[in-house]
Amino acid sequence: MEYQIEKLDDILLLTLNGRLLGEHQTLPLLEEMDEQIALGYVHIAIDVQGLDYINSNGLNFLLTLLTKSRKKDGEVLLCCLSEKIQDILISTKLKAFFSVAEDRQAAIDHFRQEEPTS
Repeated sequence: MEYQIEKLDDILLLTLNGRLLGEHQTLPLLEEMDEQIALGYVHIAIDVQGLDYINSNGLNFLLTLLTKSRKKDGEVLLCCLSEKIQDILISTKLKAFFSVAEDRQAAIDHFRQEEPTS
């Protein structure tokens, strides 16, 4: 699995590519995401368009990230879901836990709409 992290103001955009399988992949990424959450990046959009496959360890990673973000009054939003990933989320009943956006821009716009106006 490969990943890229981009910071857009107070929004973190995580792009995942490849196969999200085991702890050997998710643990270093989770540690890096913990650091970002500690720095205040609690609004996280995850672009999963490039994911070829995800198993229970990968789903656990997404849930762990969601939990950590929500504990800091943040949110994780999944975007660019392929039909295969969408089917996995539906069959595992995890789609109910995640906010979903059609594309990256919709995810960014979602978080920007939540920002309080001064």
